[in-house]
Amino acid sequence: MSGFRNCGLMFVVLAMAACQKSATEERNEAVNAQREATETAQEAAGDRQKEVAEANQEAAKDIAEARGEARERSLEAVEGEIQRTSGAQARANEETAEATRAAQGTRGEFVTDARKRLDDVDEDIRDARQKLSSSPKDLPADAATRLDQIERDAKGLRSDLSRLDTRASESVQATQADFDRRLKATEKAIDDLDD
Repeated sequence: MSGFRNCGLMFVVLAMAACQKSATEERNEAVNAQREATETAQEAAGDRQKEVAEANQEAAKDIAEARGEARERSLEAVEGEIQRTSGAQARANEETAEATRAAQGTRGEFVTDARKRLDDVDEDIRDARQKLSSSPKDLPADAATRLDQIERDAKGLRSDLSRLDTRASESVQATQADFDRRLKATEKAIDDLDD
């Protein structure tokens, strides 16, 4: 029995040794599994970083292309705007020059006509003065006073007529209309003097 006992004891020692070996192996396997898991996680992180970097590069390339295209379109739009603007400005300049030429032509015609009408008024004034000295009965009693006023008005109109050429084109029409009204009043005053 003691042999059986020794044998049992030996069996227990061997079983314990086997269990210890098994626990060590399991511990080693667990360490290996942890190492593999860590390596797999690092590989996955590396792959993810690589994919993110590639995606960022593609995005940066797309952004650069989009910016280039936007810059190109912007330049084309600016060139088109410049062409349209310069064309419109050229037409506006041409029309302004034409209007200025027309206004100067009209102004010249107006001045010529007004001078002729003032010359006629001056001639009527001379005739009225001659009539006043030769036959004052044919004229109203205040004819001399009215004649002096008409003569002052005619001189003022001549002075204004000489300044008409120096006025800006925008004010010429208004000035011409006012001048014409005053000249008609002077002409009417001299005509009324004869009546």
